[in-house]
Amino acid sequence: MILHLCMYKPLFLLIICLLSTIKIYSQDFDKIDAIVHKYPTKFKTPKKLADQIAKDFNSELDQAKAIYSWITKNISYDYKESGKYYTDYANSYKSVRHNPFPSFRSSNYIEYDKAKSGSKKHLKTEKKYREKISKRVISSGIAVCEGYTQLFKDVCDHLGITCFYVLGNAKNQIYHIGREYRSDHAWNIIEIDFKKYLIDATWGSTGYYNVETQEFIEESNRLYFNMPADVFIQGHYPDFYENSLLSKTISKEEFSDAPLFYQHEKAKKFDLISPSTGILTKSDSEAELFEISYEEPVYSIIYTINNRQFNYNGEIKTIDGKIRFKIDTSTIPNPKELILFINQIPMVGFKIE
Repeated sequence: MILHLCMYKPLFLLIICLLSTIKIYSQDFDKIDAIVHKYPTKFKTPKKLADQIAKDFNSELDQAKAIYSWITKNISYDYKESGKYYTDYANSYKSVRHNPFPSFRSSNYIEYDKAKSGSKKHLKTEKKYREKISKRVISSGIAVCEGYTQLFKDVCDHLGITCFYVLGNAKNQIYHIGREYRSDHAWNIIEIDFKKYLIDATWGSTGYYNVETQEFIEESNRLYFNMPADVFIQGHYPDFYENSLLSKTISKEEFSDAPLFYQHEKAKKFDLISPSTGILTKSDSEAELFEISYEEPVYSIIYTINNRQFNYNGEIKTIDGKIRFKIDTSTIPNPKELILFINQIPMVGFKIE
């Protein structure tokens, strides 16, 4: 059974306007939001929303942004939705051997291996199952990641936008570091003019961290629409690696053991050089060496151990633009996690074992 994980760690990210399929420039998100936010908060079917978007926007990119805008504003995450209808769907195919749900686990559920799925009835049942999810989400306004992802895909399908349903492992909490791989999250890939875009409407709906006010703002954000693949992989590892959109291969173990990077605008200027692993070893004799680079002047280094805050007052060495300092993780009993803040902004987290 698929586990659903949809937590938050986003921040506002400017989206660059791109050329559309019919060679007119895409509108910026502010203009699109201004139109979409006047829509009804609920629709009876995904097609109703698609029809409204088709009236207001011409380019596929603008239409995809409009879908993202509406979903992230109007759909709320609710854990009670996890597994709705799945039991009936699964029980109807207990007799199918050898990977009974290949299309369910694929990047595009329309494409599947008929030899392994058992029969055409499997695809028909699955299609009804997914349509049922989308209709429930768009009419009720609540979902888990499966519902967000399926609704986004269904509206894209009605608009003729190539869209894929992607399953994989999510990582956005420190306790996720080093855990065994499992499919517990879903997101989308769309393709427009031979360019693919990574989209996570679930995480985009939860809000964002405002670095100016140091507050979490509970409203939709644009960070997870067309996030760069090398940043997206820090929190999303797809079951089929080609859906990472990366040429460089990162193993599941490397993904799991890596530190937790907090994704926000300022994070683009931060680079962690050492340690390379997200799992630190408890030590009473030697402090952990950290080496970072940051494109802005560093006026504050703060860290938390088990949510207790410490101002770093030790020696800081800067060599060739790289900043080095040591943190003693044994300052409190039984340390379990450490979060590093640069200029009062969270940058990276570690598990301590």
